[in-house]
Amino acid sequence: MNEELILKFVSTPVMLGWLAMVLAPRSRVTRWLLESDALPLGIGVLYLSLVAPHLPGLLREFDTLAHIGAALQRPGMLLAGWIHYLAFDFMVGRVVLADAQRRGIPHLLVVPCLLLTFMLGPVGYLAYTAVRLFSRRFRPAVAPLPEPAH
Repeated sequence: MNEELILKFVSTPVMLGWLAMVLAPRSRVTRWLLESDALPLGIGVLYLSLVAPHLPGLLREFDTLAHIGAALQRPGMLLAGWIHYLAFDFMVGRVVLADAQRRGIPHLLVVPCLLLTFMLGPVGYLAYTAVRLFSRRFRPAVAPLPEPAH
């Protein structure tokens, strides 16, 4: 399979997953994406198939920027690196959405964090952490007790 086809094969479900998390956060499809490891595991198998031919020598080459740059010049390794980003950013997005839903954080506050995670990975998680801290100020630390029935 050629690299451009592999890129499309991986990117399409990941993009659909991001769209689901942003546009339909509580849909059945999105719930499945949050609760199932099928997509990340599938990406992991593909990633391993791209990286495995270069192991174990590749592990010794992550010691300098020059070595990392040279490793990414090998056939398949740039694609593997991009797949690595797609997979991990997507998994962080899943964590952010699931955590926000569990905490009751309004989705409109979470959407920019998801978009930042998609585009800039760690910056999105940093933004979500700020939203989480900010939203805590407006929530009671403990849920109020229900009124007793008379």
